[in-house]
Amino acid sequence: MSVKIRSELMQIHDQACNLGNFAIDMLQDSINAFEQADADLAADVCIRKKELKIKFITAEESMFQYLALYQPVARDMREIVASLRIIYNFERIGRMGYDIGETIKVLSQCCELADPDKLIIVARKVLTMIEDAMEAFSRRDVSQIKTMRQRDSEIDRLYCEVMRDIIKRMEQNKENVSALARYVIIDRYLERCGDQACNIAEMTTYMVTGERIEMS
Repeated sequence: MSVKIRSELMQIHDQACNLGNFAIDMLQDSINAFEQADADLAADVCIRKKELKIKFITAEESMFQYLALYQPVARDMREIVASLRIIYNFERIGRMGYDIGETIKVLSQCCELADPDKLIIVARKVLTMIEDAMEAFSRRDVSQIKTMRQRDSEIDRLYCEVMRDIIKRMEQNKENVSALARYVIIDRYLERCGDQACNIAEMTTYMVTGERIEMS
């Protein structure tokens, strides 16, 4: 492979990592906004949606152009195909951050943000999964994502636990149903983000090793 082609592949990887970090920051700030009942921070996350889309389209178009120009094979083909799948998951993570931010904005206008402790536990665990998947992709190192399946099972368990708790509180405190219904939405968004982390880990494993595994 020529130096130019290798350099372009590295630039594409950097673009994908830049998108991933931007999306993770959106999710992290939306979680912080929820924990701190900070509607201004939630609004700031929502403003970033357009930039997220631009970064995604730029990375996607670079990958398509690389495929068209160089018709890669073997490992380079795996890297581009896996990276395409991964950036779709990065974009979804950023969109989940946006959706959580929008939900927080509504909550701040209609009801009190109170007692989100269990949801915050889920959020922090999910965020750590995504950060580990991101680092594995960035470094091309799968060693730290080998336990992703077990961690996803824990998120699924916590998701169900939080859901049962919210439904119970709805039955006991009907005046808080409006707020609690939005807690259900946030819980669901976080569970989906855990799935995105697993998808990134699966595709990173394929990119690095050529092995196809299922983690979620």
